[in-house]
Amino acid sequence: MSELMIGTSAYPTADAALLREAGIGWIRHGFGFPFVERVGGEVKESYGRNKARAEALAAKGFKIMGVTPGLGIARHQRDAEGHLALKWQDGQPEWCGPLGSDRFLGTYQDTCAWLADDLRGIVAGWQVANELDWWQFRGPINLRQACDIILGGARGLKSADASLIVGPNSAGTERAYFLYGRLYGESDGVLDYCGVDHYYGTWTPGKPEDWEAEIEEVHAIAGMPVLVSEWGFSSTGAGITDQERRAGLSVCELKKWHHSWGPGHTPEGQAAFVEAAFDAFCSQRSALLGAFFYRWEDQQKCWQCGQSDCPAETAWGLVDLEGKPKPAFDAFKAGVQKLVAG
Repeated sequence: MSELMIGTSAYPTADAALLREAGIGWIRHGFGFPFVERVGGEVKESYGRNKARAEALAAKGFKIMGVTPGLGIARHQRDAEGHLALKWQDGQPEWCGPLGSDRFLGTYQDTCAWLADDLRGIVAGWQVANELDWWQFRGPINLRQACDIILGGARGLKSADASLIVGPNSAGTERAYFLYGRLYGESDGVLDYCGVDHYYGTWTPGKPEDWEAEIEEVHAIAGMPVLVSEWGFSSTGAGITDQERRAGLSVCELKKWHHSWGPGHTPEGQAAFVEAAFDAFCSQRSALLGAFFYRWEDQQKCWQCGQSDCPAETAWGLVDLEGKPKPAFDAFKAGVQKLVAG
């Protein structure tokens, strides 16, 4: 694992030449449950299409960081009073068993083993599930059950291919410390890195320089390389007023950010954030496995609420909706060169 993994989330149609120019060699790519009704049975057409997209990216010379099936997701829906509220939706088929049950754990581990075998030579590294310290991706299970799922998934992957780079990620919440303490005390060698996501100055308060202390602390706790699995800064969105903050409404409801940093959520502010974050990464170069920027391209609509005018999930890209580089592209490119140079 001597290679520094510089990656992003991107569509297979992304401009490969621009990705390479930015210094990106890895693409994060998620996979859902592949089977119709049982492990090893009939495979869903959607899985075949997703595998083909991963193959297309690999054929262009990119390494794939796979993400094992998610447990579900909470999205915004209107409640009885007309306000947006997050509502959980299971993401696993009923035949897998109740989420968090022994049956589910066995199904999940076996599914991960099958995925590792079926995607051998295509997917070189894996992230097990996604941000299970954050209830929006964990759902009704508790943190201990979440750890069981992560470790079961990792064991499944490693049982099929011991050469794979495998680890979890966290959303960087206070609850993540339970995951760190349990996972890295009971991993039995199936975890190769500790992944952490953070969005300083956007989803949480803070500044890009905070990555230095974050990486140092996580590395000390886990005792293994740190992968910054997600990081970034939105290039659009106003800040909320004190009155709006007291109302306790979400970003999707207000169409405004609760947090900001420096020049603010503008293309220039995004570029400044990227530059400063790379300085923090460089200061912890010896502890880093790599960093995955979220994300390559801007989005037409917010995946949390479905609205095109919502800043929550629409303007994180290094390129805009037309695929043209934003100011952050040049800052990212220069940052990668500095980080790789060591």
